[in-house]
Amino acid sequence: MTASESDAIFETLLESAKRLSFDSRSPLVYQSEPGDDERHGMTPQWSPLYGTPLWESMSESERIRLTRSEVAQFLGVGIWLEVGLQVALLRAGHSANPARSDIKFLFNECADENLHSLMFANAIDSIGSKFYPRDRMLDFFGWVFRHVIWDEVAYGIVLAGEEIFDVMQRDWMTSDDVAAPIRRAAYIHVVEESRHMAYARRKIRDRLTGLSRFRRSASTLIIALGTHLIARSLINRRVYEDLGLDWEAVKSNIDGNEHHRMMFRKAAEPFIEFLSKEGLLNFGARWIYRKSNLL
Repeated sequence: MTASESDAIFETLLESAKRLSFDSRSPLVYQSEPGDDERHGMTPQWSPLYGTPLWESMSESERIRLTRSEVAQFLGVGIWLEVGLQVALLRAGHSANPARSDIKFLFNECADENLHSLMFANAIDSIGSKFYPRDRMLDFFGWVFRHVIWDEVAYGIVLAGEEIFDVMQRDWMTSDDVAAPIRRAAYIHVVEESRHMAYARRKIRDRLTGLSRFRRSASTLIIALGTHLIARSLINRRVYEDLGLDWEAVKSNIDGNEHHRMMFRKAAEPFIEFLSKEGLLNFGARWIYRKSNLL
């Protein structure tokens, strides 16, 4: 693809941002609806415990409290990823010509990502949930991601999180089982994130042009490892212990839950398909994605 063709893609994305963007700070986004107290934090089928003996032993009110805590964990990871993305990409583009179409879209994307993080924080507040501390390994990886990782790896790991959340939230935003603030936040995120995913895919393709076999292999494995950490971080023992559940029982139920593995594979399908098309799946990466229940 020529430079002019690539510029045209970014200009199209900028025009899309002008036409279809939301003010996620509006109080209307977080306004509850009648019956919200009896609605879940996310579609119940996305709970890692869904369908297990432990899930079946819970009352409906306990399940609602569970999914509201789990969605706080999921969206907390989303915020962590979006903030890390901004730091990494702004550092990489700090000295670039701000008149370039891809850099202008980067500015627009970072503005969106900041508002998405604020939106998620407000949505979790509105349903009476809270965020939980992350595992230290994830925070260490976040430091490496922000300061060391090179372009196609940064975009690849970010795209992994965006694609997985996109599939989940397309379910959440259309389900009457989900509290209204989460449905609205999911809808806004899906619409605006579609531009960000197109941007990330284009950037990955551009960076892969002319790469050596060694660097492509290294990038493939590091993207897989980063995606593995993101997927694993969605399940946080602190969530379940805070609800008074025995972590060993929870872990045993999740580890044996084929439904959970199937849902995670469903969430990862678009991302895995993209990696396959771009030559970013090798034997080692496939092994890692299987260990992450994403393949």
